Amino acid sequence: MKNLLLSFICLASMAAISQTNKGKAGIDVVNTKTQNVLGTSIGYYVEFKNESDKEVDGIKWIATFTNNFGDALGTREGNWQSGNIIPNIKPGETTVDLEGKFVKGATKVSVKITQVHFKQ
Repeated sequence: MKNLLLSFICLASMAAISQTNKGKAGIDVVNTKTQNVLGTSIGYYVEFKNESDKEVDGIKWIATFTNNFGDALGTREGNWQSGNIIPNIKPGETTVDLEGKFVKGATKVSVKITQVHFKQ
């Protein structure tokens, strides 16, 4: 019984850790939220803040989707890039990206940045 309780505590801790947003290289994940229409998840928003001293022109990440019980339902890769009409993220600025990727039954999303590209 003691081992079962210990195993449960370890699994619960890992689930809580996996739902934490994680930045990289001075780029923070400020906020994430799912986008629902008529009870169906169609995507998610992620807000980034540039805490570095360089301009950012690209970010890649892994999004982990869970339900209200903390059950992991799946992951999706995401990315943001500046371009002709989308400006770089300057130091101290934030940007919001809407991703159209979703996982059925997900009510929460957490983001872990895997790669940051700075303007050359």
